[in-house]
Amino acid sequence: MPETVELCPACGIGVDPEWDICPKCSQALSEEAIAQAGGPKPPQQNFASSLAWYYHLIPFFTSISAVIFADSLVESSGPLARTLIPPICFIAGGFVGLLILNEFAKINGEG
Repeated sequence: MPETVELCPACGIGVDPEWDICPKCSQALSEEAIAQAGGPKPPQQNFASSLAWYYHLIPFFTSISAVIFADSLVESSGPLARTLIPPICFIAGGFVGLLILNEFAKINGEG
């Protein structure tokens, strides 16, 4: 007969029955530790965790596309523009990718 594995109520990993605190999320597991900590922690919600792994590539693609566009845009500009514009567009492109990822998460029913 297989043994039952206890799971952490906050993060869901398997925990040893002798442990008082979860090593991943620091959730108190024993009754004494829960009482000392002030109660159980609510489950942790990760950003866009319900989406498949390939959706999380969107910020990378948007940031790289923004850098390529910015590099072609400032090709004939001075050294200051060639130094500043591509990194700024890289950051802005990654942020736009996160916004797109957030919209996909909302469509998927998470947000």
